[in-house]
Amino acid sequence: MNGLFQGFLNALKARIVPLWTRIRLFTNPSYLRGELLRRLIQYFRNLTDVRPKDRNDYYGFFGWLVSKRLAFLIVIAVGMLSAFYITVVQPISAFTASADGVKTYSYRSVPLRFTDGKVRILAKSKYIAYEGLVSKGAANGMGTLYRKNGSTIYEGQFEDNEFSGTGTSFYPTGQTEYVGSFRHNVFSGNGRFYRENGSLEYEGGFLEGQKDGAGVLYDSGSNKVFTGNFSKNHLLYADLLGKSTAEATGIYTGKKTVYTDEEYFVVDMADIDGVYYGKQSEENLADTVMIEGVYVLKDAFAFGDREYTHIAEIAQLLGEQVYEGNTYLEMPDAVAVHVLNQTESVLHGDVAGEWEQYLADAVTVNSYDRSYSAYIYTFVQEDMRYTFFCRDRGGKFAMYLIEKQE
Repeated sequence: MNGLFQGFLNALKARIVPLWTRIRLFTNPSYLRGELLRRLIQYFRNLTDVRPKDRNDYYGFFGWLVSKRLAFLIVIAVGMLSAFYITVVQPISAFTASADGVKTYSYRSVPLRFTDGKVRILAKSKYIAYEGLVSKGAANGMGTLYRKNGSTIYEGQFEDNEFSGTGTSFYPTGQTEYVGSFRHNVFSGNGRFYRENGSLEYEGGFLEGQKDGAGVLYDSGSNKVFTGNFSKNHLLYADLLGKSTAEATGIYTGKKTVYTDEEYFVVDMADIDGVYYGKQSEENLADTVMIEGVYVLKDAFAFGDREYTHIAEIAQLLGEQVYEGNTYLEMPDAVAVHVLNQTESVLHGDVAGEWEQYLADAVTVNSYDRSYSAYIYTFVQEDMRYTFFCRDRGGKFAMYLIEKQE
């Protein structure tokens, strides 16, 4: 009986001891580390062994055969590089929260792309470039954009990272530049534009960053000088044509000087570089003289969004001239040349004459040099006539006259 029992124990022991040995081995940390390392080494050996064994180890790609293992290895490499970029170059936790609860993000951080609400965004050089509302990582709503030195560039409404809506832009000095409507980062709509010294320059319509539409122009002291229409940053002098001199006093309110003789009534509009004229008659009082022409005392002709300075360019723009040649000056021409020569010598210099100033802003033209001549080019386009005054034939012009074509 004892022998039978001993045999049973020996048989049981023979089965349990190997099992126990395996359990101890598999729970041994050193064994587990070694086995894991061995299996990883074998896995990567198999993974990097991109040599195909048969045709089933290839992908067909536009007639080319690509190793399946090589393709898999490339995918793994791309994934690892992406993980490295996200976790090291642009970490997912790339934000900090300030005492006011507003999170600060790197401008290229991944979580910013999924953020809504108020944030601060750091520029590449780590200064706070933006503070305000975002939606899906883009500036949307009220916000402020800063320069590197901390001064404000823009404060107002944003849409998809652009100035859009109502806002204020600032000069680098901190002085207000513009207050009004924006679209696609530029002035668009109604607004007020200021000079860098703080004086108001213009109030009215803007389009694509330029003065356009009805507006008011101010001098350096913020005094109103012109109320009318603008196009591409240029005031429309032609709008004065056909107006009475009484109406003109409501359009141009800046510094002016009136020149008269027995036939003409001429007004120098010093603040807008213009001179207009009309003819007097015994039947009309001076304040009912109608404006027949406007001289623009500039050597550039604004048309569209460009300025033209040479007669050759003007000819291409306005077409063949209806007149070209030397001409003697009439009284309004002489006044325009006289006014222009107050700042610089143009054409053949000033026009000699007897200019009798009897008031601070009133001059009687008793006589002028009627032998003074200029070379002119006259063009007609639609119902307008343009005359360009040059020193000699060709080249640049010094000023031009706008009149209605009869």
